[in-house]
Amino acid sequence: MTAAAGATPTVPAAAMPDELHGTWGRDAEACTDPASRGRLRVERRAAQMFHATCTFDRIRIVADGIFEGRGPCVEVQGGRRYRGGVSLMGLGDRMMVTFPGSQIAHTYQRCTQPIPVRQSMIPKSGNRFSGSCANRTMNRESDPV
Repeated sequence: MTAAAGATPTVPAAAMPDELHGTWGRDAEACTDPASRGRLRVERRAAQMFHATCTFDRIRIVADGIFEGRGPCVEVQGGRRYRGGVSLMGLGDRMMVTFPGSQIAHTYQRCTQPIPVRQSMIPKSGNRFSGSCANRTMNRESDPV
């Protein structure tokens, strides 16, 4: 299959770029309030959010400056596994986050003093996660990212 005329072909990437690594907040309060659900942590091959952690087994460049990570995600509450993903577009100290297959998109700002991402609860298995992603629950308005 070939790319459509004028479309940017996707290119595999080994990891999320360094400029996207770190803790991001939906607003200034999310960066400073430990109780906020609005933080996202991006690592080389994972992203962590309030509701889930995704470890990317596939990272690709979908357009100039836009990276998509896909892989297994684990919900923090209950430990349910699913396939998910997140697209990240760095805009300096801002980042646009979208979820493939969903119309949800959020803009985050870089947190200057990163605090841990608040999670809904630690799974009963006691597993610790180092990344995160989006899932079908992201389509519900009641599940803020």
